[in-house]
Amino acid sequence: MKKMLKNQKGFSLVELLIVIAIMGVLAALAFSMFAGILGNSRRRADERTADQIAKALTFYIVESGDTKLEILDGTNKDYTVTYEKSDGTPVNPGPNVTVGSGQGQTESQELVKALQHVIVVKNNNTNRTVKYGPYLTPKEGSDIAWENYAPTWSGHEDGYSIIVFSNLQKADVVPVPDNAATTGVQDSVGDPLICEVKVIKP
Repeated sequence: MKKMLKNQKGFSLVELLIVIAIMGVLAALAFSMFAGILGNSRRRADERTADQIAKALTFYIVESGDTKLEILDGTNKDYTVTYEKSDGTPVNPGPNVTVGSGQGQTESQELVKALQHVIVVKNNNTNRTVKYGPYLTPKEGSDIAWENYAPTWSGHEDGYSIIVFSNLQKADVVPVPDNAATTGVQDSVGDPLICEVKVIKP
């Protein structure tokens, strides 16, 4: 019995430390790969969300005929815009949509919020009222908010570059990388890619 116990050998401290070190390296590699996959999936999710916003804005433009967003931002004084929830409850104050005001992230955030509301447009000359939307639906159980469509990847700014091509009646929306200003990334019309809402007129 004593001979059997003497022949049994365990791991030495050095061997245990080597195994632990190897496991640590493998865990670090696995974590970095997982973080990369998670980051890529969030980046792609932001791009899909941007496409969804672009389609929603295009639907609004085509349906309302507001190709320059002059009704929505209050520039066209022949119309008055108010907002309602989908159940008909008035929202006061509603989103403050602006175009090309230089407010950066706020411009795109307010436009995305507006597209989640029922947009009530009253023609001040004829007193005719038309309701549009909502074109974006908040997540189930969520209230109308910018956060429903905000970028989720940490490498994106908290807003989108939104360009409306009024002659094509179409919108282009892309998430803006944090380093866009330093890397010289351009938008679809060749301007620096920044968070904003702008209209390209013919």
